[in-house]
Amino acid sequence: MAIMKSLLTRLYHPENAQKLPSAARSESAELDIVSRLPFELHIFILAQLEPKDIDAGLSVCRQWRAIWLSDEIWPKLAQRWFPGLEDHIHKSAAEGQNLNELFRQALHKIQRRMSGRFASALHHEMGLEADQLFTLSKDVPLMEGGVHSYEDVDGLEFGTDATHYPRFMMYDNGRIAWWPEAYVLPYFAVVDDLRTRKRRAYLFPDNNGEKQGYKTAMSDKLLLMGRGKTLNAWHLELNRLHTAQVPDEFVRCITEGEKILVLTRNAEVFLWRFGQEPQYIDITSSCYEKGPVGTAHPYNFVLGQFTPSHNTGSRLVRSGTLLDFIISPTEDDVFFIITYDPAPLKELRVNEIHGGQLIATYRLDRSKWADVIVDPGDFSNLRWEKVDSFGGYCLMNAASETPDTTRESTCPPNSSILVSVCFNIYTKSFTIPHYHRIHSHTHGSVYQIRNNRIAASDTDSSRGTVLSLHPCARGAYPYEKYGPTPFYSTTNGRSGSSGPLRRQRMPSDADEWDADFVLDFNGPLKTSSADITSIYPPLIRGVRRLVGDDDFLLLVVRQTYIVWSFGGEIPENTCDGRRSLWRKLIR
Repeated sequence: MAIMKSLLTRLYHPENAQKLPSAARSESAELDIVSRLPFELHIFILAQLEPKDIDAGLSVCRQWRAIWLSDEIWPKLAQRWFPGLEDHIHKSAAEGQNLNELFRQALHKIQRRMSGRFASALHHEMGLEADQLFTLSKDVPLMEGGVHSYEDVDGLEFGTDATHYPRFMMYDNGRIAWWPEAYVLPYFAVVDDLRTRKRRAYLFPDNNGEKQGYKTAMSDKLLLMGRGKTLNAWHLELNRLHTAQVPDEFVRCITEGEKILVLTRNAEVFLWRFGQEPQYIDITSSCYEKGPVGTAHPYNFVLGQFTPSHNTGSRLVRSGTLLDFIISPTEDDVFFIITYDPAPLKELRVNEIHGGQLIATYRLDRSKWADVIVDPGDFSNLRWEKVDSFGGYCLMNAASETPDTTRESTCPPNSSILVSVCFNIYTKSFTIPHYHRIHSHTHGSVYQIRNNRIAASDTDSSRGTVLSLHPCARGAYPYEKYGPTPFYSTTNGRSGSSGPLRRQRMPSDADEWDADFVLDFNGPLKTSSADITSIYPPLIRGVRRLVGDDDFLLLVVRQTYIVWSFGGEIPENTCDGRRSLWRKLIR
């Protein structure tokens, strides 16, 4: 009852107690029983529901949507479930955009991803020859580094005897960046757009055949590729190239939208906006001491497993301080500098920079997570990853090799744990979710945190299976499971189609994993009812990456990847699309 009163207090507004929102009052049509309820009872109902219930209820009728998405209610729902989302919507919305509709869209995307209800899926191999999935675009001018024909790339061999060694590099906003010849032609990059099935290929201008020293990054707007003192930025929508020079050799570039941060080898920072000149930001005296910069070890959760990442943090050589950066996606001239001091201090600091000036510092002492993890491995890296779409970032990860002796009775027995330290740039608060390692996923697992859930895939498995695991109930987000764990596989959308595959729920013994859901791409899968024939051959075991957002989830395995789409369906193949259009015309 105390919890209920607390929820009602947060949602209740006395000035609205005697009236429904204006949008609902304007409806002249006959209302259902729920729509007729007083405002107070709507508040009471909403306090009993979970996000998935609200998401479903918003599709019931216009009256419910008008009431539940009113300006009096939706901000309180956002504050209750998704701290930071209201701020993100207000700061990112374009003029004239409907804020409550933006909240509805965000809620719907989050729920689809958290439930595993993908709309379509694909299994694709990164290759240039006979690629039927992506069409090479000629929109990027040749003079600006665009590639219109693979035969024009010097050193790229084709033919029956040619062997290519592609390498996945980055993912952002439905785009996959990969290098067809990562070691032979590191200055040749490809970006595939899952939404449009367009492929853009880029060559570093005046590369002179140099094979080492290239730094890369990608945002939803830009692809960066640089070397030495030169940094190239290609606009992924405008198909334009801008090049900038910095006074000293740079070791790192970070991008968000059309903004870029450049870190030189002496720890100096330049802020560069696409189409403008780099601006020097003098913040070393207030945040850290200037000096030589090295690369921090890019480890994943499990200590000792080397996982390359384009956003691996840096290290100040003299002091050993770890260094990383976050650029605000919604505010100009705002970015954050993250530092982590070595022993004995072990203090994590997030410094907020406005217009080149330090305005605030947020600190997290090592003792704050000491009661969460017993005998932790060293937090020896900074490697930020977005953990949600409303300002959440994972800053550090660590694994405990010792069983969690302080676990709750509901936690798996004799299980060690994985710990993340996260920070929200809107609420300015730290969270420390932790997840118990389970028997089906060992030290060879790869992970990605999204919306306070951790997606995991076992590298020792030859199947593309991904589990979504909830954090320990001892954390800030208690978990309550309802019903069996959904187990989703794939099936052809229609007989003979070569396009995206559709979701198919399968019977299984997935409950033993205690997961939110399980995704299984290929088989053969043994069930109690039938043997499901494999759509694709088993995956090759080995190094994997797990990346994505609320729209897509990618499991990268060597030169191939599996992609699940949670938003709009991935477009059909060109020929399939034409057949679909013809069917619509003749109906």
